[in-house]
Amino acid sequence: MARRELKQRDPGRTVVLCRLCHHNVHAALSNGDLGRGFASLETLSAHPDVRRFTEWVRDKRHGRL
Repeated sequence: MARRELKQRDPGRTVVLCRLCHHNVHAALSNGDLGRGFASLETLSAHPDVRRFTEWVRDKRHGRL
């Protein structure tokens, strides 16, 4: 994706995540995969690696990992 395209990204196609979850999403999925089919919390949470991390981190205190 060109630099210009990144600046003109549709904000409706992104989700806000904490830093740890954001890092995990990018460890599990490439930017291309994210753009092709993981632009919502529902589709992200359906991915097995993301779901496994979410279930693990859910009961952790924020900032205590």
